[in-house]
Amino acid sequence: MQNIRSAGTKAELFLAKELRKRKIYFAKNVKSILGKPDFVFRKKKTVVFVDSDFWHGHPKRCIMPKSNHCYWNAKIKRNKQRDRLVSRGLKKAGWNVIRIWEYDLKHNFDSALSKILLIV
Repeated sequence: MQNIRSAGTKAELFLAKELRKRKIYFAKNVKSILGKPDFVFRKKKTVVFVDSDFWHGHPKRCIMPKSNHCYWNAKIKRNKQRDRLVSRGLKKAGWNVIRIWEYDLKHNFDSALSKILLIV
């Protein structure tokens, strides 16, 4: 469990590298913003979260462990609820919220990047 990162994942680093290559400026993991978003574009008032399929409970790609099933089910459910509350709070504060699945960054990168580029 100690090797699981909340910031600096491969997917985040890959997206950051592509954004830098396109000379798009951003801040990472800003603690003062609700939910500590992975990417913040202050001028456009936009935040981006890169969500892991497992930890954020993707409806089709989240495979629950066979052991301690009740714990993991409750954990993922709490994470999904927290994600909804954070997104709602940020939208009320006037932020644009983009959530991208880690799988989409790996397999449909152009599509995922275009979501960001449309707003930024």
